[in-house]
Amino acid sequence: MASPAQVTANRANAQLSTGPRSVEGKAVSSSNSFKLGITAQSMIIPGEDPAELDQLTADYEQRFQPVGPIEIALLQTIVRAQWMQSRYDRIEAAVINSRMAALKDTEYPLGAVFAQDAEHGDTLYKIFRRHQSAQRDWYRAVETLGRVQAQRRLAESQPITRSAALESAPLRVRFDNPLQPAVRPTAEAPVNLALRL
Repeated sequence: MASPAQVTANRANAQLSTGPRSVEGKAVSSSNSFKLGITAQSMIIPGEDPAELDQLTADYEQRFQPVGPIEIALLQTIVRAQWMQSRYDRIEAAVINSRMAALKDTEYPLGAVFAQDAEHGDTLYKIFRRHQSAQRDWYRAVETLGRVQAQRRLAESQPITRSAALESAPLRVRFDNPLQPAVRPTAEAPVNLALRL
């Protein structure tokens, strides 16, 4: 727990940092969470190149150009799933190569590796299952991101009028009196015009 002196010092230091002030600085700052979150060191294991992950991220970011936290989160899922698929490919190759190197004087070393693996732990099948799971995550996130972006673009291209918003507004249920029928908001009542996903 922080001492009272530390709390006071932290508050004083917080007053010194006011964040970016220029338009350019604010633009750079707005994408910090995406760049820092997606290239976190937790994604990199020994033998992997952080520059490759940065390039993969930049390629997907350029392709999809996400807007808002939902699209950014979906893009992060896409990048992570792609990165994990590549990792599982490398793991599978490393397991097979190490087991083949351990076999001596075998006429069919690859077959022997698969037979040995099936008898002792089924490691290759487990790697395959993880690869398939990452691939499903990738497809699901790409499809969802496409739908979210299409809905956003449609909403941006069509101005919402108050009467249209009232017609499409969901029914309101009163929880204080559940026997009273649900009603649509009236012109006097406020309407939430936020995009519903």
